[in-house]
Amino acid sequence: MAEWLAAAGDVTSAYVSNRRNDDPALHHRIIIATGPGDGPSHLVHAPSGRNIWIVFSAGPRTRVHRFQTLRAALNSIRPVLGKVGAANVPVKAKQVSPTSRTPTRKPRARANKPKVA
Repeated sequence: MAEWLAAAGDVTSAYVSNRRNDDPALHHRIIIATGPGDGPSHLVHAPSGRNIWIVFSAGPRTRVHRFQTLRAALNSIRPVLGKVGAANVPVKAKQVSPTSRTPTRKPRARANKPKVA
C-alpha cells in the first residue's frame, strides 16, 4: 500500500483502520480519501476466508468492485502500479442499486438468434 500511495501523489490520505476507537464499520479496512471532501472516497476490504478484495467507491451512486489482489484493487482507484500477471484482472464487478442498496449484476448482452421457419 505504501508503494501505491507514494506513486498516487494526488491521493489525500490512505490508511488501515486498526484503532479501537475507530468507527466499527471501518475497522480493519483500508480508508482512502482522494479529494478534499469530509469523508473517505473509497473503502478497500478483504472479507475473512475469501480470496478477494472489495472496493467500495463513495458518491451519488455507490459502486462495488471485486478484485483478486490488493494491487489490482488499489490500481482501480489510481492506476499507478505496473500490472503483474493475470491476477490483476478484476473479478465480476457489481453495482449497487441506489434505491435498494443491494448488489445487482450488470445485465449481459444477448446474441440475437435467427428465427427458424
